[in-house]
Amino acid sequence: MCPSILTGLPRPRRSSPPGMLPRGRRALVSGALLTLCVALVLSACAKSSDLAKVEDTNRVQNQRLSAIEGDVGKTLKAQQVLMQQLSTDVRAMKGRMDLVDDRTARMANEQKALTDNLDRSLSDQRKLTHQVKEQLAKMERYKLDTDNDLDKMRIQVGELEKLLKSPIAGLPDKTEADKAFRGAYYHLLNGEFDVAADAFAAWRKTYPKDPRGPEALFRQGQAFFLMRRYDHALIPLYELLDKSPKSEFAAQARWLAARSLEETGDFKLARQFYAQLINDKTPYAADATRRVAFINRLFPRSAGKQGQPAQQGKQ
Repeated sequence: MCPSILTGLPRPRRSSPPGMLPRGRRALVSGALLTLCVALVLSACAKSSDLAKVEDTNRVQNQRLSAIEGDVGKTLKAQQVLMQQLSTDVRAMKGRMDLVDDRTARMANEQKALTDNLDRSLSDQRKLTHQVKEQLAKMERYKLDTDNDLDKMRIQVGELEKLLKSPIAGLPDKTEADKAFRGAYYHLLNGEFDVAADAFAAWRKTYPKDPRGPEALFRQGQAFFLMRRYDHALIPLYELLDKSPKSEFAAQARWLAARSLEETGDFKLARQFYAQLINDKTPYAADATRRVAFINRLFPRSAGKQGQPAQQGKQ
């Protein structure tokens, strides 16, 4: 670019036309102008080169900026994609956590329900066990009460059979004592036990020396026993056993006394009376043995030494 400018400049002529400066001056002016032109050309060339460099630099910077912007855009897009993925993963993780919390809550509720059911089952089992024990106790009491009732019925039937085998018509009636004794006997046979007990007691007071005194005591105790007034029955029965231990009514009186003691709850003394009936080999020995076993079943802890006479009687 600069050489073309230099070549286009006018060259100085050897002869100057008239009216112009002298040749020396013209040469100086031409040199100055040439120098100025060269300077201007060089300056223009320098500016043009600088502008080109600046343009190149700007272009390079623009390219770099474009590349950087592209990289930043790609990075931003990648970050956006990553953020979306992270957001999706967070939502998925939250959903899983909610599902885990829900399952944990359900498992806790199921565990609580199982615990409650187990507690109810244990409570129901305890109640059922208690009910079974109560039912067994009721059955045992019923069995014992049935045995007691059967024994009472056997005693009543046995005594009534004995009374029927000796009817009143066969009793003596010659004296006033005979008539009074027959009247008391009649009340006993007729089921008027309270009247019979009073009648035998009055007969004994009126005829204290009559040989039928032991029988009157026995019949009085028998009347009270049939009325289930066991504590009253023990009084005449004790008196009979104390005053007439060898009487023909002694074994029967001891049996009724033992049964009365058992009914009043004095099992220790009842065992002693049963033991005497067993050891003496009376007709009541078998029943006495069974009654001792019955008492021992009721009170197994107190059977111990008190049950030994009954065991010896069995042997």
